[in-house]
Amino acid sequence: MPEFDNVYMIAQLIGVFGTVAVMVGMQQKKYNRIVFCKIINEFMASIHYFLIGGYTGMVINFASCLTNGVYWYRITKGKSTLIFQILFGALFVTLGALSWQGPISTFVILAKLISSVSLGIKTPRTIRFLNLISNPCWLVYNLYMGSVAGIITDSLVLASTIIAVVRLDILKQKEIAK
Repeated sequence: MPEFDNVYMIAQLIGVFGTVAVMVGMQQKKYNRIVFCKIINEFMASIHYFLIGGYTGMVINFASCLTNGVYWYRITKGKSTLIFQILFGALFVTLGALSWQGPISTFVILAKLISSVSLGIKTPRTIRFLNLISNPCWLVYNLYMGSVAGIITDSLVLASTIIAVVRLDILKQKEIAK
């Protein structure tokens, strides 16, 4: 368990700001807003992980800020993201290997591969469903790293995503079917 010094407390506070951003993002109906909130969350998370010594999480989240921007640009211009999904997948595996902290890094790599694919798809529904897979991987990493903000984030994001899936995907489909 980490020491509760000032740096650790600041790291947790920064993580909470990221939590707010991603929770707001999962409730959005539009792709642009989801991606914007994800970029804010991942930037805050990279600082948070750096401060608590989670270097795999830091490097991969920082890279995600850039990759999400590329996806946003390509999708808003109506261009394919497939080649970038493949390239970014290789980038995340490479960054994970270079910042390897043991088998726990596998969870970060897997989570980021899934979320990278999801943000390369314009459909908010798909993003939400894939988030239900990647989020538990982050939860495991955060438990291991002692990231209180990350554990809270993952729990709230999971709940928020489930609410969004029910509200925007399941109930909305039932309304359309009527």
